[in-house]
Amino acid sequence: MPGLSAHLPRLTEGAAIAAMAAFVTLAACGAATQTRERDYAFKAYIRGSSSKENLSMEKIDGHPSYESHFTLEKVEECVKITIIARNTALISAYVDPTVRAYFVLEKAVDVSRFNPRAGRIVYTEIARNFDINWKSERDTVVCSRTEDPLKKLTPGAYRIRLCVFDAREFVFSIAIATNEAQAITPAQAEGGPP
Repeated sequence: MPGLSAHLPRLTEGAAIAAMAAFVTLAACGAATQTRERDYAFKAYIRGSSSKENLSMEKIDGHPSYESHFTLEKVEECVKITIIARNTALISAYVDPTVRAYFVLEKAVDVSRFNPRAGRIVYTEIARNFDINWKSERDTVVCSRTEDPLKKLTPGAYRIRLCVFDAREFVFSIAIATNEAQAITPAQAEGGPP
């Protein structure tokens, strides 16, 4: 009985080179489509608490939300927002006080030319750090959508509304990473540190 190699087709040198080139091309295409972590040139910080001065008039899923504001000075391709919240009622060396924070990023839109009686500014949602099942992410990258003018990261005012379901009293820290110019936070606008 002849060996198995007698029944297999033989590759010519040209076919072997073509097969190798196809493999290298496919491997390179796969590597080119992988996303990599972005680097950001600037970071701004906002710190706050679940106090009445930060309380928003709008709720998130029926729960109180707290708001913070910042301003973009230049058009941004993407912005990275990181929020850390800590339960202030929990004081223990054995339990981590970090709790999940859910937030909505909104852009201020001047609507006075459409309806002068309705007010000048409304906020429209751009992104959120949770899905329909309330799975939240601590770090959220928000990128401009060129097909939707309301979701472009253009210069102007922005609002972050956040909610914590696991704690009534908490403190939070928000980091806003940008590339074109540093986001302006209320502390910076008043002459404080970034």
